[in-house]
Amino acid sequence: MIAPDFGRVYDNRQIVFPKWGNCLQAPAEPVMLINRTVPMANLINNSKSTWCLVLALFCSASMLAEASNLFRYHNSEGNLVIDHQVPPEYVAKGYEVLSSTGRVVKTVPPHQPVEEEDGAVSGKASRADQLKEDQFLLRSYSDVGEVEAAGERRLAQLAREIEIIESNRAKNEEQLEKAETRAARYQLAGKKLPQDLLARMDEITRLTGDTQHMLLLRKREYEVVAARYERYKNRFMTLNPEKKPSQPPTTAPASSPSATE
Repeated sequence: MIAPDFGRVYDNRQIVFPKWGNCLQAPAEPVMLINRTVPMANLINNSKSTWCLVLALFCSASMLAEASNLFRYHNSEGNLVIDHQVPPEYVAKGYEVLSSTGRVVKTVPPHQPVEEEDGAVSGKASRADQLKEDQFLLRSYSDVGEVEAAGERRLAQLAREIEIIESNRAKNEEQLEKAETRAARYQLAGKKLPQDLLARMDEITRLTGDTQHMLLLRKREYEVVAARYERYKNRFMTLNPEKKPSQPPTTAPASSPSATE
């Protein structure tokens, strides 16, 4: 006998998930049932249902985890795409964060470029802008080694920020997985999901979307900074071809004169 569909209920909506095993038959694709909830107590009516119930518990939790953290954006061809992450090249164009229930919990607008404080400009900069950057380099650094050291410090700082953001994202995903497992148990027991649990899942999804957005921005900034300091180094060598990286002193420093001298 083929057992009925199992799913979970969000705000009187039941999302039906694919099935596996001899006692369950996999539909062609997930089905959405509106304003309809199937009591689970009436569905378990044979000896195989116990095993189906256990299997469905793990399947539902897995499907819930896979369905979280969705992002909706437009690709280079102008098509609307829904995926678990936004490719870095599309972050600046803006996107939407979807909760595990399919609702839009946050809209990230397109990125507006901001002029850099240090006067760095693109390769098509005007003569005045290039002069401004040259003055910045000559005023800030005495040799190429200082340019490289400044770039390494900035990249190390960004790397630490990326590590912290990734750690926060992992914690959010762990909390969301636990909440979705609870939701699966409620659904398999034929009970309606508590509103506080739904709200908690949406909140964690929003936080996860925020950390994902910040992570993408920091990674993009890392690439921009690396390219910027490479340009600084090359430009500085053009302005000062005779200046090489600083070398540590090879002789001992002179001692201070004695009190008797």
